[in-house]
Parts: sequence; C-alpha cells; structure tokens
Amino acid sequence: MLPENVKNKIELLPKDKYDKNVIKEINYFKNLYNEDYINSIIWTQEEAKNILKEIGVLEDTSFYDFYLNVIDEPEAYRAEDFYGLSQILEDYKNPFWSRYPEIGKRYLQLSSIEGEYSYFYDKETDALYGVDWGEMDDFIAGKLKPLFTSFYDFLEWYYSEEDE
Repeated sequence: MLPENVKNKIELLPKDKYDKNVIKEINYFKNLYNEDYINSIIWTQEEAKNILKEIGVLEDTSFYDFYLNVIDEPEAYRAEDFYGLSQILEDYKNPFWSRYPEIGKRYLQLSSIEGEYSYFYDKETDALYGVDWGEMDDFIAGKLKPLFTSFYDFLEWYYSEEDE
C-alpha cells in the first residue's frame, strides 16, 4: 500500500525486541543515552502497531503501512519534514492545539507549526491537509479542502521531484 518511489527509501522495522539487531542497537544506545530516551524510541513493528492502534489509525491505510517502517534520512525533494511516529504520539498525548480539544479524535498533526503551517492527517478519510495558523477554525469546522485525498497520494508527491 505504499507508492513505488517510497519503497526504496524505507526499511521495515524488525518484528519484535527479540530481533538480534534490535538487541544490539538497544545495548549500543544504553552506553550513550538515558533509559527514558531509549524507551521513547520505537524499535519494532510490534511497538508501532500498538501506537497506531492507540492513536486510532486504521490498519488498511498507507499511513499505517508507512509508520511500520523506519526512515533513515530519506532523500526527499521537499524541504518540509514530517514527524516520525514518536512525535505524532507525543503530540496526540499533549496537543499544542488545546483550544481544539476534539482535534486528536479525528486528526493527527504531522509537522511542526513553526513557520505557521502544518500538515494534518484525517484518520476518518485518510486525507491530508495543509493548514495555516489562521485557518484552524475553518479546518476544525470542515471548511478546508484537503491537499491530498489520501496519504498514499501525499507520499507519492512528497517523495517525488515534482515542484510544489
């Protein structure tokens, strides 16, 4: 369920923490970082699946498939980075948009609002929105049109060299 131009930029996460490469990486990180940081890293598909379920992402979506993967410094044409699953979870639990308490029920913030613009994923429709700071009321009221009608289409564009 991922576009071809994305598949060569990602690597499937190991299934669980019994994977020898995961054990090796965790042991390496233990020498460099504290326990809290190590525990905040999503090491496996098992962990990613639990988080995706917790934040309400449907299994039969490109969003779900994408976040079962690790991205090692992807070579994307876009200047705007979007969040990894750890940051999405953090924003889901502690949303910046406290003025809109309903936002996490339907939407996930996928990029920083710095620069006064952010991507949001619609968990109900699989659409992706680009929202300016001043458009939040219209966005929550359902008055904005999505940039992409599916996360698949967004990924295909994001990893292409097509001009914005």
